[in-house]
Amino acid sequence: MGAIVLLLDDDESAVPGEETRRAAQICNSGSVVDRFALDVLGDAKDWIRVEPSEINVFPDQSVGVELVFTPPRSAALPAGEVPYALRVMSHEDIEGSVVEETTVTVGPYTDFGVRLTPTTRRTRSGARFHAVVDNRGNAPLRVRTYATDRDSALRFAIAYPDTVVAPGKGALLPVRARPLARRWRGTDQTLPFQVAVVHDGADGPEERTADGAVVQAALLSDAVAKFVLSVAAAALALIALWLFVLEPGVESEARKQLPPVADGSDLPSGTPSAAASASGGTGAPSAGLSPPPAVPDPLPPAPLPGAVREQDGAAPSPGPGGTAGTGGGGAASDGGGRAFDGRIEADAAPSVSAFDTTARYTVPDDATLFVSDVVFENAAADEGVLRLQRGEQVLRRLTLGAFSNQDEHYDEPIRFGPGEDVVLAVSCRKPGALVEPGGARTCTPAAFFSGRLVPSPA
Repeated sequence: MGAIVLLLDDDESAVPGEETRRAAQICNSGSVVDRFALDVLGDAKDWIRVEPSEINVFPDQSVGVELVFTPPRSAALPAGEVPYALRVMSHEDIEGSVVEETTVTVGPYTDFGVRLTPTTRRTRSGARFHAVVDNRGNAPLRVRTYATDRDSALRFAIAYPDTVVAPGKGALLPVRARPLARRWRGTDQTLPFQVAVVHDGADGPEERTADGAVVQAALLSDAVAKFVLSVAAAALALIALWLFVLEPGVESEARKQLPPVADGSDLPSGTPSAAASASGGTGAPSAGLSPPPAVPDPLPPAPLPGAVREQDGAAPSPGPGGTAGTGGGGAASDGGGRAFDGRIEADAAPSVSAFDTTARYTVPDDATLFVSDVVFENAAADEGVLRLQRGEQVLRRLTLGAFSNQDEHYDEPIRFGPGEDVVLAVSCRKPGALVEPGGARTCTPAAFFSGRLVPSPA
């Protein structure tokens, strides 16, 4: 015979950072007075103790003890059930020693903070910050993030306004602040703002804030304005110097180089006025003077290399690489056409390897689509593989579950020709459960794309 352990109280939550007690009875089923040593086994032995740790029990009698729980307030100890064992060692009957296995529930607690990095940025148009949300609690933390400024001088864009942070982890949330008004000239202006993170706890909303500032610089600084004014003043001075000083001097020097004529005038011989003076004012050549030589007609201009002349009644022939006629227009480029945007959403059932390609957009037969921006969406936290395709050609491959929203910009736009399909192919491994209550049955990633739709040449 030996010891019998009776746990009297129900399992109640042990609050991290506080002390919780649970009663127990140690019974002696032997025939002699026995001395029992009590201790705790398992990972929780560092914060569970027995009071008292040694007891003497008469035969067929019991003695009460208490289990004292002091779980640390640390994210390293997650909320939930923690197993442990109470060991009762008999001094009189070693074989009568017992180990009673049971569990204790560690209660959740909330402790979080937010900080902004960097706290200040200088910009002319817009600045990018990162709000770092630290979850120092022992349970998942769901928060809402928003930004405000007291002067309403900024526009904000937050990539992930609703997010869940794992215990003991941190989340990096991009925050973009853009001034509403432009500053053309003047000194820098500081625009303060605040980022707030709100958690809806059991006792009501909890909010943490972080302060930041955008230093808005003028589009045209004072140094640049002074440089432009000095360059303009120097240009005006050079123009005035040429008009009033250099040009009259050049004309005076040119007059000095003219040869004198017989009647003392400054006109050269051979001009009509000089000839008239030599003939007595009649304009006819006088005796003994020969008439001025005839000036030959100028030669016709030589044709340019590669030029094609037009013959009477014939249309101009096209040059190399050109088209006949006027108003011709070559192939359209991605800079023309009109702005275009669209969204395609998949609805794929779970599959081991097959890809669902029903989410697609077909380019009209008389146009070409140039895609410059794509935002891949995975709001439900699905798991699997996502591909962007041009028909059957794979252009982009992403892993679902690694992102919630991913914005991509292409300096060289992706071209989809007339009649080609923009395809969102999905291989659904595990549907997410963040949108549909009770769990989703299909994967529903989506893609928003924008660019230009250019008409095909006639």
